[in-house]
Amino acid sequence: MLSWRDFEAQAPGIADAGRRLFAKYEVAYLATVSVGGWPRVHPFCPAIAGGRLWAFVMDGSPKRRDLDANGRFAIHAMPGDEDEEFYVAGVARREPAPDLRDIALAAMPYGDADAHHVLYEFLPQRAVWTTWENFQKPGMRPVYRVWRAEVPPGRDV
Repeated sequence: MLSWRDFEAQAPGIADAGRRLFAKYEVAYLATVSVGGWPRVHPFCPAIAGGRLWAFVMDGSPKRRDLDANGRFAIHAMPGDEDEEFYVAGVARREPAPDLRDIALAAMPYGDADAHHVLYEFLPQRAVWTTWENFQKPGMRPVYRVWRAEVPPGRDV
């Protein structure tokens, strides 16, 4: 599995756009897949710290059940200036290490994650950064920058 740090190394421009939009708005949308196969969308607060993408999820939340069941996620940042967009997808996993919990909590826009908040690391496998040429003018068109994980030998995606 690849970390956010690996993503940054492979696609620094795309990763920088994601980092900037996550930091600007503090809230993004998390899509998960239920056990029954239904998509769900949830607002949440992601943060990047220590080269990893983190979020705390309430232990009774449907998104926690979805992440524990299959781990699949997609995150869409709030749109930036001139409708700039960032999307990242991959697999999430629980992170039980107390020292990493402290690192993640320090990066969050809030400081009240307690024992009922489960920490997840979100491991990117693909991302898309969209900007617009000729924004709000004739000939306006999207410019897509796409990244898919390049897995180093001996690592699994």
